[in-house]
Amino acid sequence: MQQFVSLYQADMAGGETRSDLARVPEFVKSCPDGAYRSLFFSSEQTGALYGPMVITFAVRKARDLLFEGCDYSGIEIQLEIGGRRLPQLPSVSELERLLTAEDCLILINGNQYKPATEVLGFQQVYDDSVKCIESLKRFGIPQETMSIYATPEEISLEIHAGVLGLEGSEDLDKSYYRLLGAVADIKESSGRAVKTSIRTVVAHSCQKDYRVLLPGSNHPSLHRPRVSVGSSHFAYGIAAFSDFCSKKRTPQESLQETLNWVKFVQTPLPPVPGLADKIRQLPLPPWPGNSRKGGKTAGAAKDSSAGKAFSGRFQPLKSELLDSMAWLKEQPKAIASISAGLDKSLGGGWTSGAVHLLLGPRESGKASLLLQQALASQKNMSVLYVSYEHGLREFAARAVACTGVVNLSDLLAQLQSGANAEQARKVYAAALEKFADAIGENLIFSGVEANRGEFAASELQQLVAMLPADREKLILVESVNEADLTADLGENMRILRELTAGGSVSVVMSVHAEAKCGKRPHFIEEDDLAMLTRYQRYCDSLLLMLSEKVNLRRFVAMLKGQIDAQVVSSLEQRALQLAGGKRFKTDTYSLLRLLHSRNGRRDTLLYLYQPDLVRLFELASIAMTRS
Repeated sequence: MQQFVSLYQADMAGGETRSDLARVPEFVKSCPDGAYRSLFFSSEQTGALYGPMVITFAVRKARDLLFEGCDYSGIEIQLEIGGRRLPQLPSVSELERLLTAEDCLILINGNQYKPATEVLGFQQVYDDSVKCIESLKRFGIPQETMSIYATPEEISLEIHAGVLGLEGSEDLDKSYYRLLGAVADIKESSGRAVKTSIRTVVAHSCQKDYRVLLPGSNHPSLHRPRVSVGSSHFAYGIAAFSDFCSKKRTPQESLQETLNWVKFVQTPLPPVPGLADKIRQLPLPPWPGNSRKGGKTAGAAKDSSAGKAFSGRFQPLKSELLDSMAWLKEQPKAIASISAGLDKSLGGGWTSGAVHLLLGPRESGKASLLLQQALASQKNMSVLYVSYEHGLREFAARAVACTGVVNLSDLLAQLQSGANAEQARKVYAAALEKFADAIGENLIFSGVEANRGEFAASELQQLVAMLPADREKLILVESVNEADLTADLGENMRILRELTAGGSVSVVMSVHAEAKCGKRPHFIEEDDLAMLTRYQRYCDSLLLMLSEKVNLRRFVAMLKGQIDAQVVSSLEQRALQLAGGKRFKTDTYSLLRLLHSRNGRRDTLLYLYQPDLVRLFELASIAMTRS
C-alpha cells in the first residue's frame, strides 16, 4: 500500500507539500535545512494513520516549562517582574508579552532564571532517554526495532510501527500516547498531564499536528543534522555522545541518514504477540494543554503528595481543604521501620514514595540502623542497599553479626590470629550460610567495589532504573558525606524526589554530619533550626542520631524531671532483656532525634546500641519541644 507524508520547509513555496515516502530523500536533498515531516503517514483511500511511534526528549529552557501544557511534579513556578513576584501566572497571551521584558525572571522552586536560560540540560535528556529505552524493553519491545536519532539538543526514539501492531486505525495517536504515558511516567492530576520522573520528554510528540525533523536534515538553529545513534554511542558516556551529535556531516552523509530512515519505516516487521492489546488497555493520560477542572480527587492528591505539581493556577482554599479532608480518610502508605516507637513517631513508619534523611556523626549507629532496616524490609519488597564506605565482605560480616548474633570484633580478631583462625572461619562460614539461607532474592547490595566516589544522585538514579519495575522499592543509601550532598543540594534532592514521585520508590539516606549531643537533646536548639532550614523542604522526615555522652541517668532526668534510680534500673533491665542477656564493653546508648516528620511528630528516642552485634534496641522516647 502506498503511503504519503506531509513535508514542511519554511523557504518552500506554500511551506508544505505532500509526498510519497519513497520521494522523501529527494525532498531532503533539495531542502537540506529545516526539513520536517508530519508525525503520521496516510493513504489515499481512508483516514487511517500509519507510521512509527516517536518519543522525543529535548533540552528545556525556563520559558519552555510555562508553555508545554503539562504540570511538573515537584516544581513550583512563579514569575517576577521588576523585582515583584506575581501572585499567579497570567494567561498565555499576557505571559508571552511579559517574558519579553528585560527585568522578567522565572522562579523555579525559588531559583531565579532568565526565560532563555537552560534548566534541563542535555545530560538530563541523555539520562531520560536511557530510562525510557529500558522501559520499552520491559514492555517486550526489542531495542533493534527502535531507531534512535539525535541533535545537540534532542534525542528521539522511533519505534517501528509493525512491531507495535497498532497502525491502520484512526485513533493511532491515542494508542501511542497510552504507551508514552506508561514508559515516560506521565501521570494525571485533576485532569492535567503531570510529568514525574522523566521531565525532558516532549509530551505532545504523539499528537497529530506534531512535526518531526527528518533524519539528515539540518536543525534550523543548531545547524547540525539529525543523525542516527546506536547503543554503542550510549556506552561511551555523555561527553562522547554529545561530540558525535555536534559533528558536521557531508551532504552525502546526511542524505544517507534519510535513505536509511526510509528503509527502516518501509521494511516490514512482525508484531510482538499480545503487545497491541496490552497497549490498548493502558490508561490514556490527559493531552498536554488540557485545562484544570474542579478540585483534585483524593487519589490524585495522594499521588502528588511526594512533589505537588504546580501549573501556575491557584485553587480556592475551599478546594484545598476538601483535598485535605479526603486525604485524612486514607491511612498514608508506610514501610515499617526498625522499632514500634519509631513507627509511631513517624506516623506509621517511613512514608512510601518519599525521601528520609538520617544525619549524625560517624560511629553513632546510622549504618547499623540501615542494615537492620534492609534485613527487615527485604522480606516484602525490593531493597537496594548502596554503601559509600563498605564493601561486600564488610557488609556480609556486619549482616552475619546482626542475624547470627556473632560478636563482630571478636570474630574478626580470631580470623587474624593463628591459633583460633580455623575455628573462627568455621563459625563465620556457618553464620554466613545461615544468613544467605535467611534472605531471599529481594536484597541487592552495591558497595565501594563499584569504584564509587563522591555521592551523586544521578548515579543512584541509574542504579534504581535497573531494579524490577513492578515492585515496591526501598533504597537505603549509607555513609554519604554531607559535603558531597550539599555541593549541589538542590539538584541532588531534585533527583531523589523525582525517584520517589511515583510512590513506588522510597529513599532513606544516612549522612555523616557534624553534630554534638547537647545538654537538652529533647529541645529544639539553634543548631537544629539551621539543619531544618537546610533540609526540611526536601524530605518527608529528618532525623539526627547521636551517641556521644548519652547515658541512662541523663535521659531519665529529662524524662522524669529528676534522676529516678528505679526508672534507670528498669531501663537497664529492659536493655538486657532485649539484647538476649548479651552485653558488651562496647555497648552504648544512642539518641535518635526526629526533628521533622510530615505525618508524625517530633520525638527523641533512646536506643541500646551494640556495635559488636550491629543492632539497636529501642528503650524509651520523649516528646521534643522548642527551647
